[in-house]
Amino acid sequence: MRYALSFLAVFFSLPALSQTIIDYEDGSTYTLEQREEAYVTHEIVFVKREYASGAVYFRVLSPNVKRDYVETPWDGLKPGSHEWCKEYVPWSEGYTFGMQTWQRSCDTNGDGVYDENDDNWSE
Repeated sequence: MRYALSFLAVFFSLPALSQTIIDYEDGSTYTLEQREEAYVTHEIVFVKREYASGAVYFRVLSPNVKRDYVETPWDGLKPGSHEWCKEYVPWSEGYTFGMQTWQRSCDTNGDGVYDENDDNWSE
């Protein structure tokens, strides 16, 4: 019984330790602090305030402009392009989205090598 209670306590406390990360269309991210709220929408969001006097005020909530993503330099190569395939070193970063793109776009015959003269290559 004691082990079951310990398991349940750990299981239900894990969500409290998780972080919420917002990924924006431009590739930037923002990690919310504990108990911080953010609204991500293209619509206008209003905050309602009710006062003891009975007055009710609405104010527009400003979009979140904070980011914690540090922009990395870009080499100008489009992933999957001929130039990118020639420059990319397979498995240099592990199994990443770049590696998946390389496998789909550059390694067209599945041999693990980019053959720029391969007839199946297309941009």
